[in-house]
Amino acid sequence: MFTTRLWHPIKCIFLWLGSFLLLFSFLTSPQGKMFAQPVLHQGNHLLESWRLREYDEWKSNRVTVFHPPGLRSQAKLVAVEAERVLTTFQKRFGFQVKRPVPVFLFPNRPALRQHFSWNKGQSATGIYFSGAIYLLNPETWHEGFPSATGEPEQWARLFHENGPLYHEMAHFYLDLETGGNYPLWYTEAFAQWVEYQELGYEWVVPANNLKWHELYDYRDLDENFSRLPNQALAYRQSFRWLRWMVEQHGESSLYELHQRLSRSVPFDIAWKRVFGSSPEASFEEWRRQME
Repeated sequence: MFTTRLWHPIKCIFLWLGSFLLLFSFLTSPQGKMFAQPVLHQGNHLLESWRLREYDEWKSNRVTVFHPPGLRSQAKLVAVEAERVLTTFQKRFGFQVKRPVPVFLFPNRPALRQHFSWNKGQSATGIYFSGAIYLLNPETWHEGFPSATGEPEQWARLFHENGPLYHEMAHFYLDLETGGNYPLWYTEAFAQWVEYQELGYEWVVPANNLKWHELYDYRDLDENFSRLPNQALAYRQSFRWLRWMVEQHGESSLYELHQRLSRSVPFDIAWKRVFGSSPEASFEEWRRQME
């Protein structure tokens, strides 16, 4: 379904800011995060709707793709893939969205960088932030990517096999399901695990070879994940650790963990109840078997 929009965002944004200020003091606890999350997500959606007010919309049952007018064909294919990915999460975890997932499609890398105020060296094909998914037009990933209008089936196949939607939708699912009640290393580990399960993809580069580099300890991952100098190593460590835990305890352990987190149980306590030991002890057990 193709639509255009009329917005009255300024009043809504001020109302949201007032609500946010009332909720700000709650953000230090799991209960507070879960209580404030819908307000934060709504505020981000209002802000993006204003910033990208020239964009059109393509709507499917569970997804709304916001896109430049010239990317209608790409938006339709993105919506189809997003619906497919959501069905995966529904089957694996019983996840049901209550409102359409907002997906913002950017025409090129400069537009995406400008939107997030990145420097020229920063880039990504997909981002999850505050209840929304941001995607780079796949036709700009590399030269020779098929046209959405001329070769839609090939476009859809490559986007499914190489696109970031499983990864970003994993962040979306986990954030909504648990109210943000998790550390950063866990959401990145879980998103990589989903990619591995669904696409067989594992991010392997020389910088994250676990035999060539001294591994980060648990405190590094838990307290400084985004600031660690070797991000590739931090990401792969967290993924391999979580993958090992699931192999030992079964996929149902993830569902149980997420259910406990959704009830505002602190992450370390929820982890110990599901896996039988603290996150740090579990990590050390994984690291010993790596030696």
